[in-house]
Amino acid sequence: MDTIINILQEINPYVEIDYNTHLLEEGILDSIGIMYLITSLEELYDIEIPGENIIPENFQDITSIQNLIKVLN
Repeated sequence: MDTIINILQEINPYVEIDYNTHLLEEGILDSIGIMYLITSLEELYDIEIPGENIIPENFQDITSIQNLIKVLN
């Protein structure tokens, strides 16, 4: 999902991001970045991400974000 990568690059435009990037470990996503990402994903995919799904495991990398979207769609 290049769309997710595009959103992440809006959050942190100075870092190369691909499917193998560890978003939290590498400091690409912080709490504010996660909230921006959640808002963008909710608008883009017409979903609501409940609070119980806002856990680090769902935002580790592109694959974990994709899996979250699939579960909520």
